[in-house]
Amino acid sequence: MSTHLGEFEQIVLFALVRCEDEAHGAAIAEEIEARTGRSVSPGALYTALERLESRGFVRSWLGDSTPERGGRRRRCYALEPAGARALQRTYDALHRMAAGMRPRLAELADGG
Repeated sequence: MSTHLGEFEQIVLFALVRCEDEAHGAAIAEEIEARTGRSVSPGALYTALERLESRGFVRSWLGDSTPERGGRRRRCYALEPAGARALQRTYDALHRMAAGMRPRLAELADGG
């Protein structure tokens, strides 16, 4: 099983961590949109969550039914230790690669 995380998977896992106990699809999508400005379709989000769950990075369960959802139960998500390790490896590698690059990126962005 691959421990490599794609960009969107990383974003989903970071949003999941930030949501903590409120980690359901709508909350995850709202967190992603608020922090990245990136609109997330439900299909893309749930596909990513299913893929992450099949890899053992996320677990899901059906929460309690709520009146505001017409008695329907909400699927909740939590980060598993394997997912935390994969996200930590990716985060650490990205930080090592990006260390000290801000001035050069600014220069390149300005056309220099």
